[in-house]
Amino acid sequence: MPAAGQFHVTGPRAPVTALVREEAVFSCHLSPPMDAQNMDVRWYHDSTLSLVHHYMNSQDQLEQQNPEYRGRTEFLRENITKGQVTLRIHHIRPSDEGDYRCLFISSTYYSEAQFQVLVTASGTGPHIHIELGETRGIKLTCTSTGWYPEPEVKWRDLQRKHLAPSSETKIAKENGLFHVETSITVDEGSRGSVSCLIRNPFLSVEKEAHISVSDALFPRNNPWIVGLAVFLVLVLILFTITSAFLKLTRKAKDKISKELEDIILDRDTAHPYLEVSDDGKSVTSVEAKKDLPDNPERFDTMPAVLGKNTFCGGNHYWEVRVEGKNRWTIGLCSTSVIKKGQFISASPDNGFWTLCLKNDVYQVLSTPRYTLDVKEPMLIVGIFLDYERELITFYNATEFANLPFLYSFKFTPTESLQPYFYPGPLNERNSNGLTIL
Repeated sequence: MPAAGQFHVTGPRAPVTALVREEAVFSCHLSPPMDAQNMDVRWYHDSTLSLVHHYMNSQDQLEQQNPEYRGRTEFLRENITKGQVTLRIHHIRPSDEGDYRCLFISSTYYSEAQFQVLVTASGTGPHIHIELGETRGIKLTCTSTGWYPEPEVKWRDLQRKHLAPSSETKIAKENGLFHVETSITVDEGSRGSVSCLIRNPFLSVEKEAHISVSDALFPRNNPWIVGLAVFLVLVLILFTITSAFLKLTRKAKDKISKELEDIILDRDTAHPYLEVSDDGKSVTSVEAKKDLPDNPERFDTMPAVLGKNTFCGGNHYWEVRVEGKNRWTIGLCSTSVIKKGQFISASPDNGFWTLCLKNDVYQVLSTPRYTLDVKEPMLIVGIFLDYERELITFYNATEFANLPFLYSFKFTPTESLQPYFYPGPLNERNSNGLTIL
């Protein structure tokens, strides 16, 4: 038992995993619990001996903050009177990896906790480029970018046996992420499928590209015949993929009813920094924390709110107006998701199937995350739940007649689902709320 005025600091017990371009959240607390409002609280990145964030005299003190972290840190002190504080680092970079310390200093005592942050990123899907070799073979070059740490790269044949590459380079770009380029030459003795596999060794995430090696790819006659054959193969592949995609999209659209589901927000789940409208159809962020009863269903870490509706079968479609906003997350979650205490990421592993906008980038919060190619800002997003087919599909519903497909999650139905809404922080570009149509 510590003497009067003394304390221990406890930080994350396991290494904190942070995804590049996302945010990392880690908490430290005092034991025994005591008010830390008037303490000096500092966070250090030991690998660079740099000050990450400094809190003193009841406010942030950022004059000595390392420029690498300027504008990227957020000190959360909702529970500081209980000795609990949290630091959030935005837009994670590979350079953020390493050992960290959180240090508490009172007028009579000080103590610190150490913990580790691991940074990782899974890059783009590999792309295989075909090039005619100098002899009778062909050269296959596989490229991908955006990996961290350095990924593993393999070529495999139809029997999944490893093939030795003729060349391979892994280059760390200025942003710290790795660009991979590997080549292999196949001859007329090679048949069937050849694949290029790139693996994130930390997340055990693999991305693979396949190509079919056939007689048509090898130069038996004039070079123009080979070029024509390659062109026709690629056209056939593109046609097959496009036809399958259109068929799937048509089936999904045929099942969507234009009668929107009447989604009503559940105030009893709303985080204290959220305001739900009287009709339960919109939610906005507020500047000051609201004094609300702390019931078991209320979020106290994630600033989110759920719909009252629960789904355990059938087809359901609703739309959310996201116009005029630069940050939001919407979708579905399991009824049993964690709402108290620890911060968890909104991922399928934790019972969330969501789509978000952050820093003008639309992302599917899958594992790993997937960036959507959206040309114009979306005004309305449609969400379609097909419980029997185990699909959660998002559409750009600005014009229902076109209803462009965005992404589909495949989920395993083990319990009821509820609509999920996060309106984003309150700022000049994010003053509007999320409105359910």
